[in-house]
Amino acid sequence: MKRTWIALAVALAGAALSVRADAASGLVLQDQTALRAAPKEAAPLLTPLWRGEALELRGQRGDWLQVWDPHRQRGGYVRQAAVMPLPEGEASVPELAAQLRLVRQQPGAEALGLGLAAALVERASPAWLAGVGGAELLEGLVTLQDRLAARANSPGASSNQQAAASAHVDVAARYGHPLRSLARVDGSQWLCPAEEPARLLRGHPAASGAQRVQAALQLTRPDCIAADTPAIELPALHARRAQWLDGIALQALTPQQRNRLLLRRAGVQASLAFANRDSRRASPEAHAAAAEALAAWTQLIPAELTEDDAPAVREAALRIAPMRWLARPAPSSLPSLGGVTLTLQAGGPGETCLVGLDRDGKTERLRRCSHGLIHTASARLSPGGRSLMLAVQPLDGWTELWRVAADGSVQVLPPSTEAPGLGVAELAGFQGGQTLVAREAEAGGKLLRRFEVYRADIDVAPQRWSGEAGLLGAFQRGSDAAWKGGSPLAR
Repeated sequence: MKRTWIALAVALAGAALSVRADAASGLVLQDQTALRAAPKEAAPLLTPLWRGEALELRGQRGDWLQVWDPHRQRGGYVRQAAVMPLPEGEASVPELAAQLRLVRQQPGAEALGLGLAAALVERASPAWLAGVGGAELLEGLVTLQDRLAARANSPGASSNQQAAASAHVDVAARYGHPLRSLARVDGSQWLCPAEEPARLLRGHPAASGAQRVQAALQLTRPDCIAADTPAIELPALHARRAQWLDGIALQALTPQQRNRLLLRRAGVQASLAFANRDSRRASPEAHAAAAEALAAWTQLIPAELTEDDAPAVREAALRIAPMRWLARPAPSSLPSLGGVTLTLQAGGPGETCLVGLDRDGKTERLRRCSHGLIHTASARLSPGGRSLMLAVQPLDGWTELWRVAADGSVQVLPPSTEAPGLGVAELAGFQGGQTLVAREAEAGGKLLRRFEVYRADIDVAPQRWSGEAGLLGAFQRGSDAAWKGGSPLAR
């Protein structure tokens, strides 16, 4: 246990106030607090200070404090009411912990909370850090960083809000918790919390089940995967994400915590399955991960899902929808289509091609290639045998519906006409010469959920559609029982 205390204390050593050990210290309470050259309002403004910044307290002149700013290496005066003096010594730990407990509940006070956490780390003993208090401290760090990143990424923030968030991000970096800047698909940058506090909380000996869930959810955020991550690194990355979510006993969690953990498990295992695909057939690792994703989905408690869980439910549903095909054994062959024998062949580097050969076994009638995963277990012939419907997953979380015709043409129905994001287009069944399609997507900042009825040959536009399957007679009469009972889009 002593080794654990020391390791934890060393890991948190970067979270320091950066003031001299023998100096009194305080934290700035208000944004844009004026640091002035003299103890009066008319004195020249040296620089504005931001909430949470640490100062050395060197004296007092009336209602003004004489301070030293260790970050800017300059002294000056600030109003006494704008600074929170910090108590000294190990005896101050309970007081600082109570202050942190209060501040962590206040949106906009993240930098101040990180300053209090740094003061706690400096004053607490290794034994305290390795106990319940240390776990609560780490929980506070995880919460504060998560909220600070959300503020910094907010697209609707005003210029003043953006300036404050940027300054608070800088303060967080001084306390040893820099937010990570990651590239997105559109070339923009996205800020994510530092991983170290969540890693420490996930493995903390005194952490509760709820605290471990919170840490695991932060460590596995799907929006904190850099878009430029090389494909060769994705299997190991998703395997690490899956490990963070394992080993947490579900029975020790509230229904809400359980659901959120399972939703993330489902999504991460689905990503792991896609990352482990090979050129023509899914690997055993991919099959196992797909089965894990579906198992997590089936363990949800639907009655305990809340309105706040809706985005996570949608994401998990879209990621695991093709997993039911991947979890099944791949068929030995594809159905014959109008005398054309369909098979999968290797194409260019990383490509899998759907190839159709004529009766002579040599003449090629069809060739359509994809860098993704062609789910052969999803193949279904239309009632007249004129076309074959097939689920094809070109990207993690993005599954298209291919209609392969006997004449060799291939019609692709994407989940959405927007740039790929998260989405699924899938066959829901056939009814009286009509083709039933379910589509759901979150792409280009837009949400789409549609149930569509096409003629036997899918046209550009459906004959009818609705946001609810139950409002369409064709879906009530002809939707496939396996689709209604197995597809997350039918939820």
